[in-house]
Amino acid sequence: MDLKRTSRTVIINGVIAFVMGVLMLVWPGATAEVVVRIFACWLAVIAVSSLVFAPRGGRTGSLVARAVLLILLGVLIFLTPMLFASMVTVLTGFAIIFFSFLALTVSFFIRRLGVRSWWVLTVIGALGIILGAFFLFAPQAGVTTLIFALAGFIILVGIALVALGLRLRKADHRFKADPHRNRPDDGGGDVISGEIIE
Repeated sequence: MDLKRTSRTVIINGVIAFVMGVLMLVWPGATAEVVVRIFACWLAVIAVSSLVFAPRGGRTGSLVARAVLLILLGVLIFLTPMLFASMVTVLTGFAIIFFSFLALTVSFFIRRLGVRSWWVLTVIGALGIILGAFFLFAPQAGVTTLIFALAGFIILVGIALVALGLRLRKADHRFKADPHRNRPDDGGGDVISGEIIE
């Protein structure tokens, strides 16, 4: 594996993710439609940069297929931003309600077992049902809430990718500085050196 090129790819993708996340948060007067389109562009840019900056020999069929699928998804989201946002909001509402009912069921079960903190799960379940209903019956407000959550998540992903890229770069420097190890792209493995004694 070419650690130098891999670290550069990871750092570039991390910076792109961070910038897109910040744009989604602070775009002046942005509507949900604009922000969802920024997200669609991020998907396409990540796909293209992964192909362009792939390590030598790393452009496998699966990488190309993933990149093409991401680009197609980005185009689909870009062309139908509000449909995508509404679908995600409704699905999120249903998921929250489902897990909230599950939490309520578990709380009643552990109450019968004599567990004193059963009420915590009851409160979480009740709040979850209210939140899920909010996503289902006030989708416009739900879309805005989801966008902020998505933007925050993308920013965290960007920071994590940059940190990972820097670690990979340090690992590459360590490999180069260690005289007793082969470079990873030279076949790898330890080198044992010594003298022949007759």
